[in-house]
Amino acid sequence: MVPRLALLGALCVMTGLSEEKAQLLGMWRSVTTSKGGIGALLNFRSDGRFEYMPAAIVAGRYTVEDKRLVTTDTDGEQVVMNIEALSAETLRLGVPKAGSLDLKRVGRMDDAADLLLGAWVTVQTMQGMPSRGYYYFRRDGTETFTIPFRTDHCQYAISGDRIRMIHPTQGSMEGQVRWEGDVLVLPWHGGEAKFKRF
Repeated sequence: MVPRLALLGALCVMTGLSEEKAQLLGMWRSVTTSKGGIGALLNFRSDGRFEYMPAAIVAGRYTVEDKRLVTTDTDGEQVVMNIEALSAETLRLGVPKAGSLDLKRVGRMDDAADLLLGAWVTVQTMQGMPSRGYYYFRRDGTETFTIPFRTDHCQYAISGDRIRMIHPTQGSMEGQVRWEGDVLVLPWHGGEAKFKRF
């Protein structure tokens, strides 16, 4: 396996990105959420744009046992769903006492040998929710389920350990970028907020 720092260095050389900006690229979720499970999703892009999405977020781990998908959230609560159908582009999950949930793949397939890996979106809007739901299944056994409430298109600039994030209606936030292991710590509304990649 190629070390993460070597990959990061190669990305910087190929794209002309600073190392600081390259470290931010991709999807992040709030480490902590409200009691109702509400947090924030961030998607940093290489051109200085990012999306901010307030969202319901349930993070945890998953296993597959005899065509049963078992998810366990950070509070230890388990949900067991039957994998009724799975192809390169579609997924149908049987939800206990709630019928079937149809999903389609978002983006490219991660691994032809493990079709579940990657990002999936519900075909229909989630009942009682403002948008569709997204499942993210990762190779390390982590799973994240999100329901974004809206998407705000924002801008950012980073230099060294300083970042400035500009929201179209809420103004700007500026301060130090810190790392606590693999946790990203950003200036956030007069304080700080912690995010994990997913």
